[in-house]
Amino acid sequence: MATRSETRRVGTDPRISRRRKAVAKSKRRRVIGSSLGIVMVGVAIWAAFWSPLLHVRHVQVMGATNTEPGAVRAAVDLGRGDNLLLLSTGEIAAAVEALPWVKDADVHRRLPATVRIKIEERRPALVVTVAAGSWTIDASGRVLDVGVTEGLPTLTGAVVTRLVPGDRVTEDEVRAGLQVWRSLPRKVKPAVASVVAASPERIALALRDGTIVRYGGADRLAAKNEVLTALLARLAEEGRTAAYLDVSVPSTPAVGPAPAPSTPAPTPSA
Repeated sequence: MATRSETRRVGTDPRISRRRKAVAKSKRRRVIGSSLGIVMVGVAIWAAFWSPLLHVRHVQVMGATNTEPGAVRAAVDLGRGDNLLLLSTGEIAAAVEALPWVKDADVHRRLPATVRIKIEERRPALVVTVAAGSWTIDASGRVLDVGVTEGLPTLTGAVVTRLVPGDRVTEDEVRAGLQVWRSLPRKVKPAVASVVAASPERIALALRDGTIVRYGGADRLAAKNEVLTALLARLAEEGRTAAYLDVSVPSTPAVGPAPAPSTPAPTPSA
């Protein structure tokens, strides 16, 4: 038969009890923390996709000189319902770069509601002048504008159909003329009044002093430019001008002397 002391319940160690309570409290905290985390994620998703705080309200355009800021905003077509975080900056940049003058567009988001577009514009190089009209183009042949930009050399002699800003001139003679133009040394370009592109094999330069430079085709341009630079330097040193310079065969260039000024006939004596 068991004694009273043997049947008495054994008491729990206080340290174990405290440990059990701490574990239960930690579990409750984790549950509450997880619930709050889910709520916060839900709020973040709502803010990112549906909150009006992130709707686009401003489009800033920087670096536009020849491009109207209104044309940039029209090209990207952003409205107040567009979410700033969901925009494709690449698509926006591509839409802006389709504008005639725009070479490069850099697009950034600025919280909470602004899209900033920084533009690098193309440089006008030549004016294509034909019977159908005149267009300003850059050195790659991109049509920038209708009409003449003052101070630029012309590109003539080609057969070009009517062009639209944003197009690229594709005629072979124009492409050959542009290739010659791009290759010219920087110190020679200011002396050029016109690039004459009658055909891809017959490219010439008309200099501002009246000299014609015959280039032939757009080949061996480094050698042709070297010879042209040397001939111009020699003529300048000697104080002479030429009717033409032919560098189409750079190993055997030719110089056509300018005609001597006519001498007025003597007045017969009475």
